[in-house]
Amino acid sequence: MKVLFDSTTGKIYYAIPDKSWFMFHHSTNIPLTEFEIEEILPNNQGVAIDLVAKLGKVDSIGDPKYYMFNNAGTWELHLKDGWEEFIPPLPNL
Repeated sequence: MKVLFDSTTGKIYYAIPDKSWFMFHHSTNIPLTEFEIEEILPNNQGVAIDLVAKLGKVDSIGDPKYYMFNNAGTWELHLKDGWEEFIPPLPNL
């Protein structure tokens, strides 16, 4: 899986499974950095599936579940502790 993110903020814009990489075209006008996850490894399968499912979703304060962190020059995928998806209330009709 390829993760494309903004190296100035750590924000993940795309998470593309390997099978979809050759058909993928991104539409952001900023340069993105590529991070690779070996999605076949048993420990990474759940992360890869969840990353794709939660991409673009935020918690009650607007933070995403996954983000990239620069650890002394090495980019790492991090998970926000205690993250719960924010589902806006339905409007009263």
